[in-house]
Amino acid sequence: MKPEAEEELAVLEKMVLAWKEDYAGEPEARSDFLFEIEETMYPYLRRLYECGYIDRDEFSRFMYFCDRQVAELSNL
Repeated sequence: MKPEAEEELAVLEKMVLAWKEDYAGEPEARSDFLFEIEETMYPYLRRLYECGYIDRDEFSRFMYFCDRQVAELSNL
């Protein structure tokens, strides 16, 4: 992985974790958090992939990370 891509994904990971923390304890947390992922994170990651900044595996791993965070929030 390119060092720049690794740094970018680390920043995005922190962003997702911050969103998860903000939504924890809210009644509509899961759906709102999922909306953030689908409307903000997914398009951004897709663009990074389309531009060749990340590869398919990196894209898939990050989306799996996002899915896990949504599932964990549902279990809180």
